[in-house]
Amino acid sequence: MDAPISVKRFLEQVKARIEPPFAAVWVEGEVSNFREPTSGHWYFTLKEEGAAVKCAVWRSRQRFLDKPANGQKVVVKGALNLYVAGGDLTLDVSHCEPAGVGDLQARLRRLEAELRAEGLFDRPRRPLPAHPRRVGVIAALGGAALQDVLRVTGRRAPGIDVLIAPASAQGERCVPENLRALEALQDPALGCDLLLMVRGGGSLEDLWGFNDPALVRAVAGSRLPVVTGVGHEIDTTLVDLAADLRAATPSQAAELATPDRAALAQALKGRTDRLLFRMQWRLDGLATTVHLLKDSAGMRAAPERVRALQARLATLGARLSGAHPRRRWDLSAARFAALRHRLAQMGPRIPEADQPRLAAAARHLAPALDKRLAALAARLAVEAERLRGRDPKAPLQRGFVLALDGEGRPVVSARSLPGGARLQLRWADGKRSAELLDEP
Repeated sequence: MDAPISVKRFLEQVKARIEPPFAAVWVEGEVSNFREPTSGHWYFTLKEEGAAVKCAVWRSRQRFLDKPANGQKVVVKGALNLYVAGGDLTLDVSHCEPAGVGDLQARLRRLEAELRAEGLFDRPRRPLPAHPRRVGVIAALGGAALQDVLRVTGRRAPGIDVLIAPASAQGERCVPENLRALEALQDPALGCDLLLMVRGGGSLEDLWGFNDPALVRAVAGSRLPVVTGVGHEIDTTLVDLAADLRAATPSQAAELATPDRAALAQALKGRTDRLLFRMQWRLDGLATTVHLLKDSAGMRAAPERVRALQARLATLGARLSGAHPRRRWDLSAARFAALRHRLAQMGPRIPEADQPRLAAAARHLAPALDKRLAALAARLAVEAERLRGRDPKAPLQRGFVLALDGEGRPVVSARSLPGGARLQLRWADGKRSAELLDEP
C-alpha cells in the first residue's frame, strides 16, 4: 500500500492533469442559477438533462459579453479550473453567445465573401468634406445613438445643420426604412454634404439588418460619403466595410464628420498672427528704407520725398492698428456697453422726451398701413380678373360649345376621334350627347 497523501496534494495533482486538456473548450447548455454578487463577477450553472457544470465570468471580461439569463441556451468557451481550496470544478468562461449564433457567423462570412467578390469593399474611399454645412443622420428616433450624435455635433460645430432621417435599428423594418432614409437624404435639394448611419451596440441578431446585401450595396453606391457608427468598438457589420469611413461608436462618427470649433479658432488665430507679423515686418523694412534715404546725401536736398515716405509709413501703421481683429471687438464691446447703460437708465417707462417722437411715428403708421392695404387690394382685384379670364367655362357664356370625348377629355382636333365616336357637348345652360359622323 502506497503512503497516503494530503487532500491538498491530491487535488493539486488532479488539477495539473485535468486542466491542460481543457484549456479552451466549447460547451453548450442551458443557463440556470445565475448570480451576480457584490464582487461583480457572474456565476451560473450550465446544465442539460442529467448533467451540470459550474461557470464563472470574471468582472474584467464582462464588457466583451452579453449577460446570460436563466433558461437561455448558450454556447460558452472557457478553461476548466479546479479550485483546490474548495474542491470545486468551474468553467472559467471567456466567451458566451446564444446558441445558434455560430450559424449566423458562418452566414455572415459567406455574405462577406460574396460582396467582397463584387468589389464593394475594395472600392476607393471618398474623402469627407473638411467644412460640411449640412449633415444627414440615419438613426432611430429616441435612441442613445442619435442623442450621442446631436451632443457631439452641438459641442464641436454648433453652426452645422443636422437633418435626421428616422429609421428602425433592428427588426423587419430595419432594412427597408434604412434604404428609404439613405435614398431620401441623397436628394440634392436637401443640400447634405455627407451622411451618418449610426446605431447603438447589440447582439449579432440585433445588428443583422446592417449585414443585408441590399443595404450594403446602397451604402457603397451612395452619391454622398457615408460614415457608419453601428454598434460598439467590438461590433463590425458589412455596412461598416462598405462605408467610406467606419467609426467605433456613434459619438466617434460625429467627431469624424464635423470640424472642431476650438481647432478652427486656433488655426484662425495662427493665420492672423502670421499675417500681422508679415505686415509689421514690411513696415519695419519701409521704416529702415526711409531712415537710410533720409541720411543719404541725395535725400538731404529732397525733404518733400522724405516727408511723403514718413506720411505713408504713418498711414500704413494706422491702417494696421485699425485692421486688427481686436480693434473691431473692442468697438463692438464699447457700443454694447453704451446701449446697455442707456437701456438701464430708461427703465420700464418711455422717457417723456421720446414720447412726441413715438406719437409722430404712430400717426404716420396708420396712413402707411392703409396705403399698403389699398395697394394689395388693387393687386388682388387684378389677379382675380386675370383668373376669371382663364376660366374654361367663360367662353360658354359667349355661345361657344365644349366637346368632350367618352372619357371626359376635351376634343381639340377633328382627327383625334374616329367616326361613330360618342361625344358630350356642353353649353352654358346644359349638355347633350352626340355621335361623330364620318366625313362625306
